[in-house]
Amino acid sequence: MFPSEPVPSQLENVSPASGSKSSADEITPVAGPTRNRLFTAMWRWHFYAGLLAVPICIFLGVTGGIYLFKPVVEPWLYQELQTVEPGNVRLPAEQQLAAVRQAFPESKPDSITVGVDPTDATEVGLRDKVGRNLLVYVNPYSGEVTGSLVRDQMLMQQVRNLHGELMMGAFGSAFVELTACWTIILLMTGLYLWWPRSGLRVMGVFVPRMRQGARTFWRDLHAVVGMYSAAVVIVLLVTGLPWTNIWGGLFKRVQQATGQARPVAADFRVPYRSERLDGAIALTLPAALKIAAEQGVAEGSTVKLPRGQEGTYGFINRARNLEDSDFLYLDQYSGKVLARANWDDHPVSAKAVALGIRLHQGELFGPVNLVAMLLGALATVWMSVTGVVMWWQRRPQGKLGVPELPANWNIPRAIAVVTIGLGVFFPLVGVSLIFVWVLERFFLSRLPRASAWLELTTR
Repeated sequence: MFPSEPVPSQLENVSPASGSKSSADEITPVAGPTRNRLFTAMWRWHFYAGLLAVPICIFLGVTGGIYLFKPVVEPWLYQELQTVEPGNVRLPAEQQLAAVRQAFPESKPDSITVGVDPTDATEVGLRDKVGRNLLVYVNPYSGEVTGSLVRDQMLMQQVRNLHGELMMGAFGSAFVELTACWTIILLMTGLYLWWPRSGLRVMGVFVPRMRQGARTFWRDLHAVVGMYSAAVVIVLLVTGLPWTNIWGGLFKRVQQATGQARPVAADFRVPYRSERLDGAIALTLPAALKIAAEQGVAEGSTVKLPRGQEGTYGFINRARNLEDSDFLYLDQYSGKVLARANWDDHPVSAKAVALGIRLHQGELFGPVNLVAMLLGALATVWMSVTGVVMWWQRRPQGKLGVPELPANWNIPRAIAVVTIGLGVFFPLVGVSLIFVWVLERFFLSRLPRASAWLELTTR
C-alpha cells in the first residue's frame, strides 16, 4: 500500500515515459549497486505483498469503517423494538420471561437483560425451533412482547461477519488473517521505500507534489498518506490479530502456558456445573437475582439462565468501562458462588488484548478513538486504490510489471533472517511463501507465457 515505484530521492534520471516499460528499467543507482539492489528487492517484496493484500484490504477497510458506527446505527435501526415509553412500575423479570415463553412456546429462553434506563426494553435471548438465535424484546411495564430480531441477520452482525470471515467461515477467517499479516509486511517495506536517502526535505516526503506530473502526483498521495497513517493502521492490524483462528489460537495457547490467559469465568464457554443433591429444587430467577445483588452485581447485567440440570446462573456485565466488567456464576440449586472474575483478575496480557479490542472497535477513549480508527480504515482503502492507480500508470505491455531483480542477486543474510522470522511469527505468511515458491519453481517456470508475463527471470 506504499509506493509501487521508487521514491525520486533515491533514484536519478527517472524517465517521464508513460509506462511502456517497468520503472525498474528506468533508474540509475545513486547510492551504489548494493543499496540499489536492496531497494529494488524491497520494492519487489512490496509489489508481491500488494498483489496478495490490496483487494481484501479495500474490502476490510470499508466493512471495518462501517462497523465502527455500530453503537450509533443499531439503536437507530431498532429503536422501535429496543425502546419503550416509561411507565410507573416494571414487572418482575420472571413475569416478563413468562410472556416470552407464551409467545414462543416451542423455545426456551437462555438469557435476559433488564435495562437500566427507564426507556429500555427488556431483551431476552433464545433459540427458536429452527435453530436461529433470536433477541426478543418485551415492554417491561406491560409485559407485551413487541417483536424479535434474528441475531445473525442484524445489519451490524452481517457487517462483522463480512469483516472477520468474508461470510466464508473458517476459510474466510484464514484469508482475512493472511491479508492482515501481509499488510504488515506492506507497511514495513513501504516505510523502507518512503524513507528519504538523499537528504531530508518537505516536498515529496511530508507534503505531496501536485504539479510534477500524474505519476509523481499519485506516488506522493500514496506515500505521504501512508507515512502519516502507518502507526494507526499497524494498531488496527495488531489489535485485530487476537481474533484470528490461527495466529490468535496460537497466541491463546501461549497465554495459557504462561498464566496470562483471561480468567475462565470471563470466557464465553465456562466449565462450571451445578450439583444437584437428592430433593434439591432449582432457585427461581428472583432468588438468583437477589443473591447476585447481594454479591454486588450491577443492574443491567445479562443473566444467563441454567441449561439442563447441571446448568448455572451466570451474571455477565460487559461494561463499556472495562474496569467495571464482572462475571459471576451461581449453582442453580444452592446459590453457591462457583466462580467470580472482574477486571482486577485479568493478567497483563489478557488486559492488553481486551483493551486492544476496544481500541480496534473505536470504543476505548470516546470520539477521538472512533475518528482515529475510521481514518486508519479510510487510509487503508486510499493506499490500496492509489497503489493500483500507480501500477496501472506504469504497467508494461504484455507483462505484470513486477520490479525486476538484478542478475546474480543474492539475498542478504539479514533479509533472509527477517523473512524466516516473519514466516515463523505469522504462520500463514510462512505457508504462503512456501506455496508461492513451489508454484513458481515447479509449475509457472515451465510455462513460457506465464513466466514471461509474471517476469520470473532476473536480468
